[in-house]
Amino acid sequence: MSKIPKDIQEAGLPLPRVLGLELDVLRVNQYERYRKSFPEVTLVDISAEIRLQRSVKSEWELARIEESARIFPLVLEFAKEVLHPGMTEVELEGLLAGKARALGHGGFIRMRGFDSEFYAGAITAGVQAATRSSFDSPVTGQGISIAHPNGASMEQIQMGEPIVVDMVTVVNGYQIDQTRILSIGPLSKELTMAYEMARLVEEKLRRALIPGRVAGEVYEEILTWVCDNTPYEDNFMGYGASRVSYVGHGVGLELDELPTISRGSKEVLKTGMVVAIEPKFVFPSVGVVGIEDTVVIEAELGARYLSVTPRELMVL
Repeated sequence: MSKIPKDIQEAGLPLPRVLGLELDVLRVNQYERYRKSFPEVTLVDISAEIRLQRSVKSEWELARIEESARIFPLVLEFAKEVLHPGMTEVELEGLLAGKARALGHGGFIRMRGFDSEFYAGAITAGVQAATRSSFDSPVTGQGISIAHPNGASMEQIQMGEPIVVDMVTVVNGYQIDQTRILSIGPLSKELTMAYEMARLVEEKLRRALIPGRVAGEVYEEILTWVCDNTPYEDNFMGYGASRVSYVGHGVGLELDELPTISRGSKEVLKTGMVVAIEPKFVFPSVGVVGIEDTVVIEAELGARYLSVTPRELMVL
């Protein structure tokens, strides 16, 4: 990197007076290297500009996300073949992740947030799915150990409990985020009703994602609707102190891109923005039901589903 200034000058170009850097993710020691290589240059933060530019996807980018979307329904069909009572969450996660890789999943799930890495997503069941975590998500899973307390655990999957398959797949670097609920045998009446309510919330949210609307206003509208029309206000997007304050997040090269459909967000929705919408209900000591699909904001009728997976509860 120390040769870059000389290369610029040998090409007959002037050294820049200002360099824009993504300081939200740039390591301090890397920043110092830039500062030493360009001692006369003003270094400025352009993180927000880069993230906003990337929030609107091109047709090529949308095509890559649509390619990625086709993997998940095949993974779920495979889950029907291998899922059985008594298998551990980790065993199920490994089988599903392997199947996704065989179908073309790139394997690397990139996130911008510091210390936010995880493996396949949240493939977890029953009480473990409702475990609280520092990870900013309504569902994280218990994990194998306190060294990485997220994702699948060594607990066995039981009959009649909701199995969360919240999985990210990647094609050519572009990610899609989707969640479906499976169960071995029927769920309780209350959990089944809550799942159907989550589907209603998702559809309402999809229709609300209209170009020109402010993301934070959409969030408040959805929160109010859940409060006024469901008995699950206290279980929406977590419970107690673990509740998260968003119902959707941008998806692309990273899993936590803009926009976020979250409390206080000032982002104005634009045509071409891609968002994973994920209404979920968390019941302590019981489990989680919900749904997640990735959509693209297009027109006055709302966003268009990029996910192609059936949205019914999968009872085996």
